Amino acid sequence: MNNLQIVPVMAAVLLFTSGLAYAQKNPHFVFNPAPGAKHVVEWLERDAESKRRYVLGVLGIDDPRVIEVAIASDDESMSEMVGTSRPIKGWVAGIAMSHMDKIVISARGNEVFKVRDTFVHELAHIYLDSALEGRQVPRWFHEGFAMLVADESVADRLRSSMDASLTKSFIPLAEITNGFPSSGAQVHLAYSQSMLFFRYLNRVSSGEGIANTIKFLRNGEPFEAAFHRAFGVYPEEAFEDFKSSFSRIDSLIVVLTSAAAIWLAITLLFLFVYRRKKLRAKLKQEMWALQDQMATGWVPTETTGDQALAIDAFKGWRGSESQAAATDEESLEDKMFIVPGPKEIQ
Repeated sequence: MNNLQIVPVMAAVLLFTSGLAYAQKNPHFVFNPAPGAKHVVEWLERDAESKRRYVLGVLGIDDPRVIEVAIASDDESMSEMVGTSRPIKGWVAGIAMSHMDKIVISARGNEVFKVRDTFVHELAHIYLDSALEGRQVPRWFHEGFAMLVADESVADRLRSSMDASLTKSFIPLAEITNGFPSSGAQVHLAYSQSMLFFRYLNRVSSGEGIANTIKFLRNGEPFEAAFHRAFGVYPEEAFEDFKSSFSRIDSLIVVLTSAAAIWLAITLLFLFVYRRKKLRAKLKQEMWALQDQMATGWVPTETTGDQALAIDAFKGWRGSESQAAATDEESLEDKMFIVPGPKEIQ
């Protein structure tokens, strides 16, 4: 083998070993970023092991698997990493594939999700499936658990649920048991109410209801029975209590103080002021025209509505002008220093 053949072989070996060395930095994760997403790996790698311990601790299990974390940089790489020829919807920030020990995360700049939150969210899906050992739970339960563990911001989700509370348009649990809607607005509401419902369950059970439900599921109980044993009510009953916990006043305040409502109010105020100024300018022009005509002694026999307004305005202006002149004259006399004439001096 000559020197020209050795160079590309050595380069390939160095590239391969550097890739292995990079993967060995983390014993439970292999990061596979797309060319435009390599900068994200450093953020994830820093916290990956601690997040793994946290999620497993919440579930009370151990899972020694090595998880592949694929990080997409655009729509094309997202579809390729998931293994589909169809485009992935823009609102999808991550996908967990438990059967493949794989997580696919979007680094496309989704405005709702953050990459770290998405990583923990999808990791929660992977490890919840591991804890359940193949037992099925409703989709809202799976998503609610993942969002609770990821500690995602309530503010991002609250407005959707407040709007639903005000309009009584919550999605029934039965409709988000086997899957979520595909449309943008409805899918956001499905995530929102699942998150807030899960937080409500966690709060009313002092943090024990969710863990007990999972424990009873692991013991082989069906979901409805495990939930009832943990919370004392069935899911539908708990959901009704959750919906009634929303104050219509609070919901109305949230809606009225939304950015859209504020901009609408500003727009309406602008249009009102603009129309008022335009009307005043028109009346002013009519008044000037009537002033010129009335100064020549002409008085209209018939008047339009605008002319009548202009005449009234003109009369009011003339009256106020005369009154102001008289007042100014009296005021001037009061303020003048009268110099006595010669006769007055005598």
